[in-house]
Amino acid sequence: MLACTTSVFARHHKKKHTVVEQTMTVAAIRPAQTNETFVRVTFLQSQRFYRLPNDSDPKFMARLKASEQMHIPVVIKRETEQSDIILSVENKVN
Repeated sequence: MLACTTSVFARHHKKKHTVVEQTMTVAAIRPAQTNETFVRVTFLQSQRFYRLPNDSDPKFMARLKASEQMHIPVVIKRETEQSDIILSVENKVN
């Protein structure tokens, strides 16, 4: 019985962790409601709502605001394609 359990664990391995990057331009930033721990962000290229946690690096919010005001794209990083949580925001490098 122990040998069978060991072989099951031996076959189980972790998937490689990859981050999804997408270049988009901010359409709107919605401030957090009093009970929310995130800011809602929408982009011109997507109909989805994305969430930037309130405890994120302040540079991320500054980059999102610049994207919204100046209509410039930024690179958004998320954990998976299905995730709506923004992990980081970087300026697009030409």
